[in-house]
Amino acid sequence: MAQKDQSVDGDFDDTPFEAAEVNELAETLEENDEELAELLETLVVVQELSADLAPELREAAHDSREPIAELRTALEQEETLVLVQRVGENADTLVELLELLEVVDELVGDLVPELKTIVRENRETIARIRVALEREETLTLLERLGENEETLIELLELLDVTYELAEDLVPEAVAVVQENRQPITELRMMVAGFSHAYTDADLEPYQLGQNLGNMLVLGCQLGDEELINSVESGLGAFTEEEPPKKIGLLGMLGALRDDDVRQGLGVLVEFLRRMGSARSN
Repeated sequence: MAQKDQSVDGDFDDTPFEAAEVNELAETLEENDEELAELLETLVVVQELSADLAPELREAAHDSREPIAELRTALEQEETLVLVQRVGENADTLVELLELLEVVDELVGDLVPELKTIVRENRETIARIRVALEREETLTLLERLGENEETLIELLELLDVTYELAEDLVPEAVAVVQENRQPITELRMMVAGFSHAYTDADLEPYQLGQNLGNMLVLGCQLGDEELINSVESGLGAFTEEEPPKKIGLLGMLGALRDDDVRQGLGVLVEFLRRMGSARSN
């Protein structure tokens, strides 16, 4: 031992170390002596563990020589290298996916007992649904839905728009109904009276429609502005506060000299003539 120390000292004597460096190294060793001791102990433990495991590892490698060779061959394939490369490039996404799978696994673990209970309690209902789905009519319906998928999508979009429109209009419609409750009630009573009159008259629907159409045509003709002005002017004789002067036979004869009176009489006579002609036809 002394000889070894002497040889080491001799080696250090020949090494061109400066005294400052040697002192600094000694100070560093003294400051970290505890860590160095722990490291040496760890190395001793690792050496002992390696000595214990080495025979086992040799035996395991000997027994698994063929699987290890197959694994090495598989790892050396191009597809495996590409897969490992892709996994490395998408490591963050893979980690997020694994975390999501863990959450899903926990959720499934919580839901499975509840689902089993629900299935057990609704076994008859589920059986009826299964029988209904196995019917030919249901299969035909599903087939028709698949054939008209685009039309169904357009119809659903139209329903969405209609629903949104209804949501916008319903409050306004409710407000209008509340403000016009009395006119709506009167209109309903008027329709009820019209229905009773139609029932009492014993008219065919076509005849009733034709009569209503004729009344509309007549109403359009009576709605002429010139006719309305003429009739309104004539009715003024009945509505004015001062009634017209009374006239006798001579007054009537005198009134015939008035151009307005003669024009009115001409219209009245033509009206009577055409009405009589229509009646005779």
